[in-house]
Amino acid sequence: MTHLVETAHGTVRGMVLDGIRVFLGLPFAAPPVGRLRFTAPQPPERWSGVLDATNFADRSPQPDLLGRGVVGDEDCLYVNVYAPSSPGPHPVLVWIHGGGGVTGAPHQFDGRAFARDGVVVVTIAYRLGVLGMLYLPGVADDNLSVLDQVAALRWVRDNVGAFGGDPARVTLAGQSNGGRTVGTLLAVPSARGLFAQAVVQSGTGVGSVVHTPEEAGRVADAVLSELGLDTGAALADVPTKQIIEAQQRVALTSGSLVTYRVVIDGTILPRRPGDAIAAGESAGIPVLIGTNRDEQDLFVMLATGSASVLGSGSTMLDASALARAVEVYRPLLPDLSDDDVRSAALTSGDWWIPAIRLAEAQHAAGGDVWMYRLDWRIAPRGRGMGAPHGLDLLLMFDDIGNPNWRFLFAGRKRDDGRLQAAASVMHQAWVRFVATGRPGATEAEWPRYEPAARSTMIFEDVSALVADPDSALRVAWPATAAQ
Repeated sequence: MTHLVETAHGTVRGMVLDGIRVFLGLPFAAPPVGRLRFTAPQPPERWSGVLDATNFADRSPQPDLLGRGVVGDEDCLYVNVYAPSSPGPHPVLVWIHGGGGVTGAPHQFDGRAFARDGVVVVTIAYRLGVLGMLYLPGVADDNLSVLDQVAALRWVRDNVGAFGGDPARVTLAGQSNGGRTVGTLLAVPSARGLFAQAVVQSGTGVGSVVHTPEEAGRVADAVLSELGLDTGAALADVPTKQIIEAQQRVALTSGSLVTYRVVIDGTILPRRPGDAIAAGESAGIPVLIGTNRDEQDLFVMLATGSASVLGSGSTMLDASALARAVEVYRPLLPDLSDDDVRSAALTSGDWWIPAIRLAEAQHAAGGDVWMYRLDWRIAPRGRGMGAPHGLDLLLMFDDIGNPNWRFLFAGRKRDDGRLQAAASVMHQAWVRFVATGRPGATEAEWPRYEPAARSTMIFEDVSALVADPDSALRVAWPATAAQ
């Protein structure tokens, strides 16, 4: 069954799957190719006739996770819409995918469970790596990935009503690089008014992982050197494959999981996101934020295989800061191996502590914020991965069969009953937040986060509210380790 919708740029034909209206590959900007490769996104041209919206668009160019070269296409600025069959108006969830800023795609996520529960879902694409975050004034416009995301949000504002969505009730959400991006967009002036609520899931160094112009310039110089270019003027003519290959070589020697970052350019991003949040610039936007208990477990697994396309090491901690964190954590975690203590320190430094700091800043500025942590483990301690980076995606999307994340359970028989029970609870909390502005059925069930109690929802086989979980680790965290 197909379904027609009139958008601002023309008529689109989607499909109906299990009672959900699905529209794939809708352009929100002109293809950023040729002379538009390094320019801010331009409006798409209006089309005549009916645009087929039953197939995904290509992903942004990126290294293949299985080591098979470069995949994707520069013509990548599209959104996908999953809408209830009823006319609405429904609350809207706009989803930004993760992938370290160099991989990932919106088609990895299926929004039908949210649509089943009365939420319109829009998954968006954006330019990655060098093509989205290169800092070369005079050659490339600044912060192209951010401008792509803002353009997608403007498309939602102008078009989501046609799909039954309410443009005044938009929640912006993302995980990993997507979560970090949501934290950044809280500080982007051109994004104000385009979303009313925010969800930050496992945002890597959220609030802090951006570049100064000097830092971004050094990364750009490294990329140009890898390409054998003296200046950036010729970069517009370099084939996509060569750019991505050079991007990858620079990333693998950078010493960070996040090599390519947006830049504090004084205009698109006037200052560090954490500073803007502390100053109250996002105080009117309710925020749901959290992490997984064992984020680093994923990267330990990737480091032992051939699938990693990210850099190595920590995003937030240099060698001395990591050594200090391990030294502090060792006596507090006597039952863990040395490797597991190191992973716990990296999880804290790159994800858990930055999330707490952002929640504290949002609360201090007068904003509403709720904190969660996913503790549901894939394997018992010492027998494999616990609650690794990315596990929350299966749960909050209520999509435990999604093949994109099957690798998390490699070598283990999965207990789908346990997994589905946890997914149902977490998913419904996200639905409530999108629909009502709070993740709990009542304030008593899940209070706002504030330093006196630090109420945190722990998602487990039996989920429960906990006051200041792992307080000894939080209090002992070295003040100089995560800036």
